[in-house]
Amino acid sequence: MTRLRLLILCLFSLLLTSCASQPSDTQPAAVNADVDSPRDLSEPIQPETPIPDTSVRPLLEAEFALRARDFEHGLALMADQAAILRDPLLARRALRLAEFVNDADRATAMSMRLAELAPSDAAAAAAASGWLTRTGNPLLALHYASLAIKLGAQVNVAANLGGYEQLAQNTQEELARKIYDLAERWPEDDQTAIAASLLCRLENNPSRAEAFLSPVLERDPENIRAIMLWTQLQLDQSAASPFQRLADTLVAFPQNQELRLQYARLLGAEGDYDAARHEFSILLEQEPDNPELLATAAILDFELQYFDEALEKLEYLIMLEERLNEAYYYKGRIAMMRDEYSEAIAAFAAVGPSREFSDAKSRAAQLLVDSAFASDIKSFFSAQRQRYPTSAEQLFLLEADALKDWTGESLRAYDRGLTAFPHSFSLLYGRAMAHEAAGYFTEMEQDLRGILAQDPDHAATLNALGYTLTNHTGRFEEAAKLIERALELSPGDPAIMDSLGWVYYKLGHFEQSESLLRRAHLAFPDPEVAAHLGEVLWVQGRQIEARDIWQEGLSRVPEHPIILEAIGRLGADLP
Repeated sequence: MTRLRLLILCLFSLLLTSCASQPSDTQPAAVNADVDSPRDLSEPIQPETPIPDTSVRPLLEAEFALRARDFEHGLALMADQAAILRDPLLARRALRLAEFVNDADRATAMSMRLAELAPSDAAAAAAASGWLTRTGNPLLALHYASLAIKLGAQVNVAANLGGYEQLAQNTQEELARKIYDLAERWPEDDQTAIAASLLCRLENNPSRAEAFLSPVLERDPENIRAIMLWTQLQLDQSAASPFQRLADTLVAFPQNQELRLQYARLLGAEGDYDAARHEFSILLEQEPDNPELLATAAILDFELQYFDEALEKLEYLIMLEERLNEAYYYKGRIAMMRDEYSEAIAAFAAVGPSREFSDAKSRAAQLLVDSAFASDIKSFFSAQRQRYPTSAEQLFLLEADALKDWTGESLRAYDRGLTAFPHSFSLLYGRAMAHEAAGYFTEMEQDLRGILAQDPDHAATLNALGYTLTNHTGRFEEAAKLIERALELSPGDPAIMDSLGWVYYKLGHFEQSESLLRRAHLAFPDPEVAAHLGEVLWVQGRQIEARDIWQEGLSRVPEHPIILEAIGRLGADLP
């Protein structure tokens, strides 16, 4: 075994060197303690046993794979040998590597293997519980949670209730039985008591939920999870003062920043905005440079239209160079509301790739559209692509959409985008829709077929092409085949059912058409679907039903052009 351990130690030393600059937070939230760390290298050597010759080469190959930073191959070899040799040290190293590359399946297998090979290792049992929770096996996760708790580890048992309401009833019952059993066996374990309380809340049993929480709060009055769950229980029951315990705890422990932050957020979520702003002001007095606090407080100020206060915080974030995308985005929103359009465009232009990116560029483009100069829009997006080259494809799409009132310019923007990204589905589809809007149906068909050449089973494109052929050609049989294939790929999609019902109507299959259109209208009562269904009913002599459907559609969108066109073409009238 000495020979084996020298190989393993060599492998892990190499792994530590190779991964020194890599992120290490890939473990599930339930596993807070490292399963292994450099100080564990002093683990006592086990009694020496011969290493099989068949294992020497794979272990050396794993070493060379890690040296070449081929972590996937190294992990596969190491995991196989851990299973063959049944060595806890090797299983531990394989687990660490699986966590590093975020291979959930192998991390789960290795954590279970390690728990088997090192039955007194609390961290191994906790790791197995955490990974099983993460990979959707809550019942087995609770088995390892029980082992970990017995060995003194902390396990986030409540994490296994994340998808409780979507589980089958028998699984819910077994999960509940196991959690209540854990709470009974380990009444002093706070994590288990919180899980049992949460389960009671899911089962609409608030009094029992409170009974599980009370001992936790007696032992640890600052337990944030317990306090927040208690508060939620009071809100569920419409208590007169649902935040009382939370507020009292903050009086007793005024320096508990995390608890105050949760309180402030909860106040905001419940609509008590002034109280939320007050709590944020206290938080910022204690931590004036905290970017999370500044950003959250600034957004709250913005939503409540305290624009000066919001702008002050946003400018401070920009000075700190923190949360810049949010800061510039909301700075632009404030400038836009104040009709300071140049400042708004400049702020939106500074928003980089983020969840705010698309909306920021669209808002800037809208301000430029209002100037009525297509050249301004083109210049803006050209500069943005130079500034954010990794988002160039998205920026071409946004530019083309911003130029839609200038049909030729919009199509040229799509052309430029497709020159740079010739296989972009989004750009091809966007240009197809632009061609349709311009009445260029041949060109539209070419673009849609370009997408299908790359992906023959692209349901949205099959539907769009079939619907186009239905409306603008007499090729109804071809259109029906395309849309039927789309519905096979995306069954139940109301837009596709509408298209198929419409082409069946064109083919004279009224019964099939009506059935599909009724299903589409029930799932998605869009005025265009109403126009189609009303027409099918009208031509079958069911004028009263047709008028009812059309009137319902017009109540949603008055003067809807497709409904009005159908009524006029059929010589119908409405009461």
